[in-house]
Amino acid sequence: MTLEQPTAQYLNQAKQGDAEARENLLAEARSFVLSTCIRYCNRPLEWGRDDELSIGLMAFNEAIDRFEEERNIPFVGFARLVIKSRLSDYFRREARHKHQPLEYQRADQAPVQLETAQAWEKFLLAAEAQERQEEILEFQKELLVYGISVSELVEASPKHRDSRDNLITVAQQVADEPTLLGHLLRTKRLPVKELTLLSGLHRKTIEKGRRYIIAMALLLSQKERFIYLFSYLKLTSWSAGEGGSQSG
Repeated sequence: MTLEQPTAQYLNQAKQGDAEARENLLAEARSFVLSTCIRYCNRPLEWGRDDELSIGLMAFNEAIDRFEEERNIPFVGFARLVIKSRLSDYFRREARHKHQPLEYQRADQAPVQLETAQAWEKFLLAAEAQERQEEILEFQKELLVYGISVSELVEASPKHRDSRDNLITVAQQVADEPTLLGHLLRTKRLPVKELTLLSGLHRKTIEKGRRYIIAMALLLSQKERFIYLFSYLKLTSWSAGEGGSQSG
């Protein structure tokens, strides 16, 4: 689930009270909720069996109402924060119940008092900052698997927009074609010959841009995993100077 278009349209309509748009958005979100909950719980989960998924879907529904574009955070990033927050609440309640007599467990079923606006804002800012940092570190580790350091990526980033756009187009071709992406993930190398034929670019151009193409292909094919970096890529096209400023 990429949660882009037509999600933005559904999101606006859902916030305005369109029940059908909300249902469409929730249906579209199921794979995102599943992957988010699995990563957070660190174990396999199954719809209809595990409460965590129901909690995750309800949290996504909550995120629709709470999301504010002025916050300058991708909607999927915001939704992921809400899902993690609600799962954390759930696990805290579960842990507390294990050590409480039955009568106290029943009393604890009462609706949890809503967070104050100030407390929610404080949580959101801290959680978002932490997630952005964790995502950058995770992407750095991913690049190292392919023999690429962040400094090498910044240095390899094309300085001219046309060159950058050409390499991003190649990266998109890798991300969109399962055979090419599978080759990259399996061998940690670009299928240069196939990409030369597919893109029409010179072999030397692809070889020179190898690090940049690999990094962009990883981002484009794992949008849910690298939500903030992908959003930043869309805004800046990851130019050398802009990419360097983000890493700090």
